[in-house]
Amino acid sequence: MKTVNKLSGLAATAYLVLFVLGGISLAQSEGDSSFYQQRSASQYYLERGTESKLMMKVNVWGAVQKPGSQYGPDGIDLISVLSAAGGPTEQAKLSKVRLVRNFNGEKRSVVINVSRCLKKGEVEHLPEIKPGDTLIVPRKRVFFGKFLGMIYNVAVITSVVLLATD
Repeated sequence: MKTVNKLSGLAATAYLVLFVLGGISLAQSEGDSSFYQQRSASQYYLERGTESKLMMKVNVWGAVQKPGSQYGPDGIDLISVLSAAGGPTEQAKLSKVRLVRNFNGEKRSVVINVSRCLKKGEVEHLPEIKPGDTLIVPRKRVFFGKFLGMIYNVAVITSVVLLATD
């Protein structure tokens, strides 16, 4: 078994070296043929372990538990990337998640209604995540809740001051 793992790791490394030296890039389209990205080997790294996997970096910003760069295997789905970021916060507006992708040196974005896809069980309609993608999870606008929170804080401070002066 160890020999098989070593051979598969060696084969993956050789493939990666050929991929880099050959300057090969792959282009994959998603539904909308204008929204695709050229992928090159510089966007991947090889994870060492029992099974060698081609890994990629994706940025997750906004209303998630752990925003920042997330690393996952090639072909990771949007839900798995959000899960790697700790999942959405209570303030997350999952109906307006934005996917920003570099397209021939130009940034393009698409808005994804993740909550609708999850409610209807249509996760296959979510786009494939590519290396270097940025997911932006916006926050819900909660003006009334913030206003009530401020009033509560003022009331508590006033009560403490009144009790202390008695």
